[in-house]
Amino acid sequence: MALTPIFFLGLSFAIFSLGIAGIMSSRHAVIMVLSSEIGLVAAMLLSVSTFYFGTGGNLLGLLFTIWGIASAEAMALIVIYRYLGKAEMDLDVRKLSKLRG
Repeated sequence: MALTPIFFLGLSFAIFSLGIAGIMSSRHAVIMVLSSEIGLVAAMLLSVSTFYFGTGGNLLGLLFTIWGIASAEAMALIVIYRYLGKAEMDLDVRKLSKLRG
């Protein structure tokens, strides 16, 4: 079986879908962060396979790579927003800088 770009595109889409499913199905912060890392792995797989199979001067491969990484970063932002919204937390630097002993 020869590995084609379509195979890697489908594999990265499946891995990215697993990451999104993990984020949407869990409320635990660690699971959500791990799921976002799975999405980033899918984006990196897409970028590496695109550059490997791409030809010189082909901008379509570069656009697919940018789209894959940007979607993974958007998923990471959704994780942070969902975690802060559900936990009713804020990122006040003054509260974080106080040492509690």
